[in-house]
Amino acid sequence: MLKYRIISFPLLLLLALAVAFAGEYGRWIFAALILPVTLAAVLELSGIVRAMQIPVNTTAAAVFSLLVMAKYAPYSLAEKFRAYLPDFLILTVLFLLVLLVSLLFDRNRERAVKALIATPGVTAPVLLVLLPLARIYFEFGAMTFLILVLCTKASDTGGYIAGMLSNKLMKNGNHKIVPAISPKKSWEGTAGAALLSIGTAVIFRQCGCLTQPLWVVIGFGFLAFLGSFAGDLTESQLKRAANIKDSGSWIPGMGGVWDVIDSFIYNAPLFYLALTSGGF
Repeated sequence: MLKYRIISFPLLLLLALAVAFAGEYGRWIFAALILPVTLAAVLELSGIVRAMQIPVNTTAAAVFSLLVMAKYAPYSLAEKFRAYLPDFLILTVLFLLVLLVSLLFDRNRERAVKALIATPGVTAPVLLVLLPLARIYFEFGAMTFLILVLCTKASDTGGYIAGMLSNKLMKNGNHKIVPAISPKKSWEGTAGAALLSIGTAVIFRQCGCLTQPLWVVIGFGFLAFLGSFAGDLTESQLKRAANIKDSGSWIPGMGGVWDVIDSFIYNAPLFYLALTSGGF
């Protein structure tokens, strides 16, 4: 697994850097990627829910999520195309009407009702994570997007390295923090995650990319770690409930799309709210 991660991680990092520094080409790369990533996230989450014996209308969830992202996320798409898409309220009404009408044509009432309830629950987390990330990129700039991504993923990297090394070097292994949810998470790994997130934020300040006082930047780095940690545990809870190891197998050594973006479950929407309210 480690050898595949060594390959996958640098490639994802290079992609993030290309999106941030390739100018207009970066915007087109982002716009071209966000819809496939959205589709993969819907499919994976639908699979997790189905593994818990809960039916989901995956087609409706995918179409709704893709239309919302196409309308509000990829600003590089032709304005004429986006102009033909209804706004969020109309899309939501149409989405719910489709789910309600499906009750009339499904002889298995129990399955239809469960799908009616579960399908919006599949779309909500996808849009909660990916839509704020896209809005941050297109509204606040590539550098702001990169700062959030790197400070957040630094938590994953620091936790993985510190956890792996401490488990090998300590006589009885490292100290597990929440084994019932995430068996590999340790206090030592968590400390490494926090330090690398904070360190990454401080590096951005030293480079002039962040101009806030040092204590604010340190606080931001810690919050990026905290949100990443909570997001990872949230997805771990879902996977444990479904009794699966990874959300998918798209990315060698890492799993699925959700195994990569789970760090942003809290960071993406909360950071976007902070930016729009002028809190950061």
